[in-house]
Amino acid sequence: MSFDATLGGSEANSYISVAEADAVYADSLNNASWTVLTTEQKQQALMASTTALEGLNYTGVRCTPSTDDATKPQALQWPRSNGECKGITCTCAAIPLPVQQACAFLALNLFNDPNAIIPGVPTPMPQRGAVQKQKLGDLEQSFFAPSDVGTKIGVSAPIVLQKFPYLVDLMACWLSGNYGQSAIIERVRA
Repeated sequence: MSFDATLGGSEANSYISVAEADAVYADSLNNASWTVLTTEQKQQALMASTTALEGLNYTGVRCTPSTDDATKPQALQWPRSNGECKGITCTCAAIPLPVQQACAFLALNLFNDPNAIIPGVPTPMPQRGAVQKQKLGDLEQSFFAPSDVGTKIGVSAPIVLQKFPYLVDLMACWLSGNYGQSAIIERVRA
């Protein structure tokens, strides 16, 4: 499969081009890690990232028809129209910067750990905010420390959000739906 970052294209397989990803990384702390990749590695990583992000629900409506063939729909969920986030309305002419950043940042994460979001491939994930031990006789419960709780993502959320929870904060209101976010309840024994 060849790399295609055509905005709204009927065969697009990346939200952003390598040049756009390079621009995202230009002023970031991870620029050195990104720039050592070859163009082909960057393309592969961007396609993998886009595929992972395609599994999420977004605000607004997918643009149609595609920009390169009026008889076909666009291949990807972005660009979109009729969505708004923090006073910015999405249009079919561009993909919002936070979505571009999410695609680029996730691409490097997936390049560094290609198995991170493949179902069935275990990667260590710490227990957070869960029941550590329960006992029925004389009712005894213990929980992992609240300081261990650092994620807003529940187990019902797509695996890409579970493994990379920063995506929720980055894409903020461009995401649509509840991704299993939960609140933490601290119990105090009297």
